[in-house]
Amino acid sequence: MKESKESLFKRIVEARVNKITAMLRLLGNCSFKGNYEYSDEQVEKVFQKLQRELTKTYNRYKCELHGKGRFSLTNPEASYSSDGYAFPSIILPLPNGQRLRASADDDESYPAISIWLQSDDCEDEQSVAFVEYNCEHERGQEIHIGVCSSESEDPYMYVPYNKGEQDDR
Repeated sequence: MKESKESLFKRIVEARVNKITAMLRLLGNCSFKGNYEYSDEQVEKVFQKLQRELTKTYNRYKCELHGKGRFSLTNPEASYSSDGYAFPSIILPLPNGQRLRASADDDESYPAISIWLQSDDCEDEQSVAFVEYNCEHERGQEIHIGVCSSESEDPYMYVPYNKGEQDDR
């Protein structure tokens, strides 16, 4: 008898979540300072990358909800977000079938607004640009603009928005 799609989903997802959980535990083992040396910046980069990938994966499940989200007082999950994303976002359909998505990211260390390019079938999403607040930079230069390249995970350009001296307002 052929396995149902729901049964197949449960079986495959349970195995993959358990595998990912085990890998995260192994990653946690690297936190032992007796064996490893690392900076706060390195740790921040690791977890930013993991959070981005987790959010992108979550969004793939929610892609079908674009324009179909409904508010509900009786079902809190139905009103989680009008477009199914974890952070407020807006979708701009493009003439070629692709979409631009602008999304707010309420990260405590680096709050940002990101722009993503989604394929016409919602299977792929690439970072295009972002504006972030980065408290590690000197006063008046905390706001940075990043432009991404499809060829690299690192930004193609990353520059401060406020280049001059700021007055004390």
